[in-house]
Amino acid sequence: MLLQLFAPAAVVAAGAFAAGSLLADAAQAAATAPAGSYARLAQCLQFGGLGTAATMLAHSCWRLWRWERGREPQCPCGGLLSRPQRSRHGRRRRCLGCRRPQPET
Repeated sequence: MLLQLFAPAAVVAAGAFAAGSLLADAAQAAATAPAGSYARLAQCLQFGGLGTAATMLAHSCWRLWRWERGREPQCPCGGLLSRPQRSRHGRRRRCLGCRRPQPET
């Protein structure tokens, strides 16, 4: 359950760092283009991605904190429910613990 909560933030952080590093390396490899503009863009991309990942991490911690206190919707197994999703059976939430779908209340 914790992996499903915190993995998206880690993926965004790793992707932003990798994309920024690739762009910075491309800026250094290009001898004819002014490297300052691409290097600055790479730095902004990294900081923006890390900021987004930090926001996602804070939201996941906030949901986990609310779940521990009984303020988030819970599955009968006691697991945290995901965001509501539309399906052919109406709006449902999936348990992050047992992966069973639960009707939205």
